[in-house]
Amino acid sequence: MGFWEQILDYFTRVDDILRKFNEDYRAGNARLISKLNELIGAVTGIEPVPDIPYKHVPFFVDGAIAGGGVETLLIKDDPEQGLGGVGRSGYFINDSADDIHIIIDDGKGKSEKIRIDGGERLVIDRSDNIWIDKLTIDATDVAAARPQVTYRCSFSR
Repeated sequence: MGFWEQILDYFTRVDDILRKFNEDYRAGNARLISKLNELIGAVTGIEPVPDIPYKHVPFFVDGAIAGGGVETLLIKDDPEQGLGGVGRSGYFINDSADDIHIIIDDGKGKSEKIRIDGGERLVIDRSDNIWIDKLTIDATDVAAARPQVTYRCSFSR
């Protein structure tokens, strides 16, 4: 087989694959990715590596802090459930009756103290452009009569 016949054969194979790909697309077939991989393999002669999605499990804490205490949560670098990157969305809920403060650290600087009243929640959405590397919970203003302040928070990338 000559050079031009080989090129014509490649174009014919690509055309057949594209035609089948188009038919599958119109039919709403979920195998579009595999057809695209076949096309890549036909054109390049190299079998494509399957794309394995990285699962992003949210960072979650249901905790308590002693009245008068300070605690820092490592949203990005926690050894057990750190996100590996800064949190972009999530919430913080103050489950106690006392007001507490949180400080958001984006890795480059810290926010001012943000007051979260008892029973309130702070919701952060991706569109807010808030980046959360660490979250400091400050219960130093809580009356000494209170043994602990409870909270819940969850953040994701």
